[in-house]
Amino acid sequence: MTSVRQSSLARFLHWGPILSIIIYKFVTLTTLYFTEMWWPCFGSLGGFLNNALLLTLFVISFSCYLKCVIVGPGFLPLKWKPEFEKDQQYLQFCRICDGYKAPRVHHCHKCNRCVLKMDHHCPWLNTCVGHANHPSFVIFIFVSIVASIQSSTLLLRTLLLVLAQYGHRVLVYFPLKLTLLWLTAFGLAICLILTLSLLLFIQMKYVLKNCTNIEDWIVGKAISRREQDRNLPPFIYPYNLGRLNNIKAFFSKDDGIHWAVRDDCGEYDLTIEQLEQKLIKESWKQPMVVVKEYNGRWFPLMFGVCVCCNIPWTDETRMPLNVGEIVQVTRFRKYWMYGHKNVSNGTRLRGWFPKPCVFSIPSTLKKDK
Repeated sequence: MTSVRQSSLARFLHWGPILSIIIYKFVTLTTLYFTEMWWPCFGSLGGFLNNALLLTLFVISFSCYLKCVIVGPGFLPLKWKPEFEKDQQYLQFCRICDGYKAPRVHHCHKCNRCVLKMDHHCPWLNTCVGHANHPSFVIFIFVSIVASIQSSTLLLRTLLLVLAQYGHRVLVYFPLKLTLLWLTAFGLAICLILTLSLLLFIQMKYVLKNCTNIEDWIVGKAISRREQDRNLPPFIYPYNLGRLNNIKAFFSKDDGIHWAVRDDCGEYDLTIEQLEQKLIKESWKQPMVVVKEYNGRWFPLMFGVCVCCNIPWTDETRMPLNVGEIVQVTRFRKYWMYGHKNVSNGTRLRGWFPKPCVFSIPSTLKKDK
């Protein structure tokens, strides 16, 4: 338990949580500072209630944020196996965790663990959003939006009072040196409203469908496969139990391994579809040889302006390359590629790298290999 607590606290030693806490405290404290000029906390009942509401929203959202980081997404036990050996054929095997992946479990290469009902890895939390912290994550987003709306409204009211006081009695002391402080706080509050509202909209779609970001991607590929091949049987997402039951399942406190499914679906329908998609992905895999060294930088200037201006805007890792290595490429873009390579200790590295780094292996050499 001690080691788990220590690893949870270590998540705060990252730019994501540090910057998130600084931004949230900055907007809240700056709002209180400017509001106190024209609506003091102890000057009226309204001022007291206004400050109390803003601080209450801050405490609720900040508590949910801390819970997201400290509790984490919930990890599948190492070397996990299904109860019945015959069920292993329907599940993927994780070589890193040395166990099978239960339904709705995905391996996160940043957390280096298999995550229960993984939605995505969030750099602002420095951990994944999954089964254990997903409800807290959604509540945090909702309350943060409400708090940001209140902050931006109070800051805007402060500006309006400043503009209206010229030629009249000064109500708000607003020297030029505070202009930058106000602009920064107001800009951050507006950015939080816009970005978090979009994120909340996406998350609520997943909640109502009882799916995750990753599962939505899998379902999309399943539908695309059936559009291309009409002979395939129709795919039904097994965890969509109806909106009310989906909401109940989202906030449930089960083990994160066993899930209720629709009456017309089986327990392993989604994992079977994943295995089939993985086989297709393996068939698309193309081995290439590294001809130019790459150090893993996000903006490798040595490969030209086009490569630097078209980097993959994702938090996935960049994979350093050495001349002569063999890389298995699985994703292609105009200037970048994604793939994996095996290293000497038996592990597998994954990540993006510039396209000019590699060259296709001739078919004659592929046969020899």
